Parts: sequence; structure tokens; C-alpha cells
Amino acid sequence: MIPRHLALIPDGNRRWARARGLGPSEGHGAGIAAVGRVMSAAWAAGVETVTFWWGSPANLTLRAPGEVEGILRALVGFLEGEGAARVAAAGARFEAIGRIEDLCPQILPACAAMPRGPGPRRLVLLMAYDGREELQAAAESFARSGARGSLGEHLWTAHLPPVDLLIRTGGQPHLSAGFLAWGLAEAQLCFSPTLWPDFEEEALARALADYAASERRFGR
Repeated sequence: MIPRHLALIPDGNRRWARARGLGPSEGHGAGIAAVGRVMSAAWAAGVETVTFWWGSPANLTLRAPGEVEGILRALVGFLEGEGAARVAAAGARFEAIGRIEDLCPQILPACAAMPRGPGPRRLVLLMAYDGREELQAAAESFARSGARGSLGEHLWTAHLPPVDLLIRTGGQPHLSAGFLAWGLAEAQLCFSPTLWPDFEEEALARALADYAASERRFGR
């Protein structure tokens, strides 16, 4: 069984760079390159939706301006180059979710120019994204609607399928900033010790094999 929706928390870019005597920007550059490899391998394995997180509001407002510039520069370079090429080659569609207009509007042109193929393959970027803010916004929208339907219908990510498998790299077995809190309700979690830039196709294949071998009863 292949997960329909794979979510990625690519942790470890800065530690990878520091171990090599490099700066944070080099780490983020290496990390965004790994996103391309992993998403293409995931699609080739049968995954439909690949969601990756590239920055929370805290990342963009609390880190040094030079590092934030490096995070954004790496992302824009990916979207304008390798990312666009890989998405187009897969016939996939791209979308970005988060407080982008508020916190990093400079990436909007690159996001707007990304291919939007017929699917079903899809690349989702979570940028300037905090799951707690998503839940708060959904609750406010739900209240304004007169509590019609379900809270989940008001999420920014309501149109996405539930997450089947979450992979977090970097060796720290925790979530961050309420990451996709609603969508992760039934997800299998994989915490890899590998720093994200070193996470290769073979590591993804092992995570997918572990997922396929697991037995989920969902309360039955």
C-alpha cells in the first residue's frame, strides 16, 4: 500500500551546513535540492500529494535577516528552476498555503508561475505556515458561518486528502507549530535521524516500505 498523501518536515539543514563548516544559506540550498529528489521519487512510487514545509512564521520573523533571505532565495530558485521542471515533467499541479502575502510576498511571482497540471499528482508548499493559526482561522470562519457543516471544511488545507505518512528528518522526534494538526489525525509518523540534505531516495523507499508493512485497524 502506498500513501496517497506524504507530508515532509525537512529538518536539519543548518546542522548539516555547520558540520561542513558552511553557513545556513548553504544548508538551505542543499535542503531545497533534496526536496526535488524526494518529491520525484515519491511520485514515481505512486504517491499523489507531496506536501513540504519550508518555513513557519517564527522562522521568518525570529531568525537573523540574512538567514531568512537565504531561506527565501533557496525557495525561489527551486520554484523557478528545478521545482518547476520536475512538476511540469510529472504533469503535477502546484499550490502554496500559508501567510505568504503577509510574511514573504517576494515569493509570490515564483509561486504564480509554477505549473498547474491536470494532476492527480500535486506538490503543496507550506510557507509562513503554522497549524495553530490554521485552526484558529478555521474556528473563526466556522463561527461566522453559523456553525454549518464541519470545522474541517473551513481549514486552509480542507481540499487536501488526509496525511497518510509524515516524515520528519533530523533526529528530533516531535512535531512543530501544530503542523497539519487536523490532517495528521490518522497519519503514520516516521522520524528519521538523517539530516534533510542527506535524505536520499533509498531512505524514502525504506519509509514507504515500513508504511506498506504496517497494519492499521482504525478502531476496528
